Amino acid sequence: MKTIVCFGDSNTWGYTPETGFRYAYEERWPGVLQGQLATHVRVIEEGLNGRTTAFDEPFRSGRDGSEALPSILESHRPLDLLIIALGANDLQPLYNASGYDSARGLEKLIQILKRSDAGPESSAPEILVIAPTRFNPSCEVVKRLLPGAETKFSTLLEEYRKVTEANACHYFDSNEVMVVSEVDGVHIDAPNHRKLGMAVTDKVKSIFRL
Repeated sequence: MKTIVCFGDSNTWGYTPETGFRYAYEERWPGVLQGQLATHVRVIEEGLNGRTTAFDEPFRSGRDGSEALPSILESHRPLDLLIIALGANDLQPLYNASGYDSARGLEKLIQILKRSDAGPESSAPEILVIAPTRFNPSCEVVKRLLPGAETKFSTLLEEYRKVTEANACHYFDSNEVMVVSEVDGVHIDAPNHRKLGMAVTDKVKSIFRL
């Protein structure tokens, strides 16, 4: 049985756009993945609201993904695949970061994984990068709290693809199958969690030839 860790932010944790509560396990995309591949994989959720690739939030501790990742690898080793589903929070104005900066954060995470021995037989685990879903620029929340994010997002998606290719990682662009909720323009609803979970299922099957 393969062990998969889903390392992400609020859209991995399962933040509900309408209420701010959490979707049920089976509704969240890692839960969908687990349900589809129950006899082949063990899916471990490591989602945290506000998590970034490599930026430290001044108001809440523990949001820097590059600081959290080493201990997560130690906690769950040996693991066969780590899925990185981060990047959207990097574009918050408080970090003053560009899409290019976010891609450098992603590369830092990839290098931590490449240098680790947390995979099978003390090797490095496989890496799947899921590019984040674009914000909805017409949403009032996005207009007010994330000015200029659409331009940054275009750069982010372009740079993420370059980084994953340069580092021989698996890659999936979530924008191919889903959109964010119209409620807040940032988070995904239950039907789109399912779409992502099904798409990731196909990707995992391809990686491990299941």
